Amino acid sequence: MIRFVAYICLLFFVGALSDGQDHPEVRLEQGVLRGKYRQTWNEKTFNSFTSIPYAQPPVGKLRFKPPVPSGSWDGVLDATQVAPICPQIDIFQGETDAKGDEDCLYLNVYTPQLESTKKQLLPVMFYIHGGGFFIGSGNTDLYGPDILLDKNIVLVTINYRLGALGFLSTEDELMPGNNGLKDQNLALKWVKKNIMHFGGNPEKIIVFGQSAGGASTHYHVLSPLSRDLISGAIAHSGTATAVWSLAPKGEALRNAKRLAEFLNCPNESKVEMIECLSKVDVHDILAQDKKFTVYTVDPIIPFKPVIEPSIEGAFIVEDPIDTIKSGKSAQIPFITGVTTEEGAIRSAGLSSDANLLEELNKNFDKLAPIIFMYEDNPKKDEVSKKIRNYYFGDKNIDDSTKGELTNLFTDSWFLFPQVVAAQLHAKYTSHPVYFYIFGIQGRLSYGKLLGDLGYNFGVFHCDELFSLFSTEVFPDYKPNESERKCIDIMTTIWTTFAETGNPTPATNSLIKTKWEPTQNNILSSYFLKSVDDIKMTQDTYKERMDFWKNLSYDSRSSRFKDEL
Repeated sequence: MIRFVAYICLLFFVGALSDGQDHPEVRLEQGVLRGKYRQTWNEKTFNSFTSIPYAQPPVGKLRFKPPVPSGSWDGVLDATQVAPICPQIDIFQGETDAKGDEDCLYLNVYTPQLESTKKQLLPVMFYIHGGGFFIGSGNTDLYGPDILLDKNIVLVTINYRLGALGFLSTEDELMPGNNGLKDQNLALKWVKKNIMHFGGNPEKIIVFGQSAGGASTHYHVLSPLSRDLISGAIAHSGTATAVWSLAPKGEALRNAKRLAEFLNCPNESKVEMIECLSKVDVHDILAQDKKFTVYTVDPIIPFKPVIEPSIEGAFIVEDPIDTIKSGKSAQIPFITGVTTEEGAIRSAGLSSDANLLEELNKNFDKLAPIIFMYEDNPKKDEVSKKIRNYYFGDKNIDDSTKGELTNLFTDSWFLFPQVVAAQLHAKYTSHPVYFYIFGIQGRLSYGKLLGDLGYNFGVFHCDELFSLFSTEVFPDYKPNESERKCIDIMTTIWTTFAETGNPTPATNSLIKTKWEPTQNNILSSYFLKSVDDIKMTQDTYKERMDFWKNLSYDSRSSRFKDEL
């Protein structure tokens, strides 16, 4: 406690230089940052510092290596620029050209106060973007601060290495992998050390993220490198129990060797392979992504988190299920959940192409193991038949079964693994676990990025984020009364959790229903059906979840039946 008070006193000498001039400035050990003022949607002024380096550029000999903390700079660093995104090709949008820069390890800090104002330190919300571990960034095009900063929190968003640059692994000490997750961890350490200069409380850092960012969030709850840095976590639409979030043994090395082969690098000697790949032009590395796919973009995510050997600096050293069961995860409150139609992120694109649907209908037994990632299961044909029968019965997979296809993707990729994570934590840990189902459909949807779909797929993967972040994707959007109420509800619940560890410590005219923690044997969900219909439900989607629990579609899922 004495050290904490002394550190606060020290900040008055080395912290913010001024927040009463035409731009805010902050002095860190690294140097001085000059930011800018912004306004929220409700015209509240806040301080914005963007493109802050937290690691040295991971180029040259640092490619495929764990991140190295950034050094100091001379003079005043312009923290008003847009950070370069990490190298990527968005194959979901049909892109074929790489964009981004390997010098991309930057973060952004948005705060309503600096510590020179001598106000109470604020809770910190550390956001990790999604994108399948191969696309995305923490920049304001998708994750603008103009909504959340109406609340008294400090928001941090980050970039981290993606694709092969972030997740290539030989599954041994030579290149253990998970560098993208280690980037996130280093950014967390930077925040822990420096956030007090921005008016944030280093003892109240919650990490939250969506999709791959949700899985990343869950990994920080589990990892020995991160679990002591955070006070709470919210994993939107992704957890470490998802089949797409952890490479099965052998896959990472196999894909590393395939990448080397595509690039004419030797792959018999791992040392020679790594040396060769370290020198290949980054655009050439990214150009190989499409070669890993068989059916449209499937199998997605060839480079993903992997279990590392137990060596110094390892981020993941065992199956997440074992970490949870052993009680080694962070003992902090945990929120996880889904949107009602998560799977539309894939079913909508497939349904817009009659040829793709016809191919899936004719070759389901062959394609399903690839799409849903149980190709190594010796009983994969039997599993495929069970899946098809449960979701489609005697129906064809065509334009008339878009809803069934959406449910299949929702359940397999998102809902079932989220439920598994929630119930495992509820069973084996002492901290409260909260589960949500977001079903509020507004005018904005990520489905609109796919064009006119001619069908209401429901609440897409990512759609809840429009109630938390401003976006430049729909620049003319202005929320109506119902959408503003949804924003008020979501931002209130999320920021209250950041402050107290409880999303609804009290009810009021806005938050009328108390959110109760879930149990390991009964899934209690905070079901947001509309802004005027929010209630607790029990074992929602139980029949669908029981199907997956009993399916044993891969080596990990067979363990879920025994644990739940």
